[in-house]
Amino acid sequence: MGSFSQITFADYPVFDNKNWYYPEIINSLFLPDDFINEKRKYSTRNNLVWGDAYENEKGTFEFKGYKQKVKVCRERLEIFGASYKKAKLDFQKAKKISRQEGFNDFSLSSITYDQYLAEIKSIVDSKEKTYDHLNINLRESLTSGELGLYGLSLDSHLYSILSVLSESDIVEYDLTDVINGGWVKINEAKNVDYEKIIILTEGKTDVEFISNSIDKLYPHLKDYYHFIDFDEYKVESSASALVKLVTSFAAANVKHHIIALFDNDTAGLKEMKKLVSKTFTPNIKILRYPDITLAKKYPTVGPTGKKNMNVNGLACSIEMYFGVDVLTRNNELIPIQWKGFDDKEKKYQGEIADKNYVQDTFRNKLKKTEVTEIKELTELLNGIFNAYK
Repeated sequence: MGSFSQITFADYPVFDNKNWYYPEIINSLFLPDDFINEKRKYSTRNNLVWGDAYENEKGTFEFKGYKQKVKVCRERLEIFGASYKKAKLDFQKAKKISRQEGFNDFSLSSITYDQYLAEIKSIVDSKEKTYDHLNINLRESLTSGELGLYGLSLDSHLYSILSVLSESDIVEYDLTDVINGGWVKINEAKNVDYEKIIILTEGKTDVEFISNSIDKLYPHLKDYYHFIDFDEYKVESSASALVKLVTSFAAANVKHHIIALFDNDTAGLKEMKKLVSKTFTPNIKILRYPDITLAKKYPTVGPTGKKNMNVNGLACSIEMYFGVDVLTRNNELIPIQWKGFDDKEKKYQGEIADKNYVQDTFRNKLKKTEVTEIKELTELLNGIFNAYK
């Protein structure tokens, strides 16, 4: 008879696979820590898969598979480029492919992507499932076709399903029967082949604070990012060195996802201009720290004394994103100290006056369990997470 695996979105089963599973789905949505072995009552087995076969069954079985929230799975797809806009474009391409292949017995020309999403949500909410493989209308096609459209890319297919569900809904990949049946070895099932995105920064403190912040605020995404090790390999740290590093990767035609992240200050933007004028392959993204509201009217100290001014693009290194509480001492914001004037840019270069104090305060802040969000830092991190969207 064989054994089956399937993934459920909010208890709705799709992607049935006899005697095997889809590693590419696991690689897209899950990490190794999402694999669970969990005792469950037989009566909890999904009746859309098993009908009433286990309805009155006594005892327990051991669930083997992956489990994660919709919000986490969706964000993991997004950091590699999945989005509403991309899925909508893929949907238009899929409609053309379906028409050319004669796959459906109905016209898709008037069906919009939003209508497709609404139909998915309706089907999942009503728990309507059929295995007849009918393609006489959109609903019949979706209920028998894994909620997808023929020709739709896997990432857009998964993203479309996830986008209509609540963030707290559960996504599970049930591998219990294919593992127990001997079709899949458990070590094999636990092997997740996921890609890492390389983040290149101007210096090692940027690496420390960005990586630790992702670990603290977005732990479900931390394993997807790899940071350059300045100390181990004696890598030069500066904005100009970052330009050379990115150029070297591009010249070597490196295919890996790479994000080059510059400070939002005079030196950083000056060097970043050297890369913006070049053409890079889509895997290489050139970013800077974002402009922030806090920096629009920030205290500064220079030759002309104290003055509040907009320091976006002039003095926003990593410390400016640690939060107002970290940047405040004795009820006053720690000022920006102007360090020098760039003749070519006709701008001053500045940095926070007491950098060591600010950095140590932030390190202590990250140790506090109650820290769940830091406004300015969240804006910075969202730039990283949305780099490929």
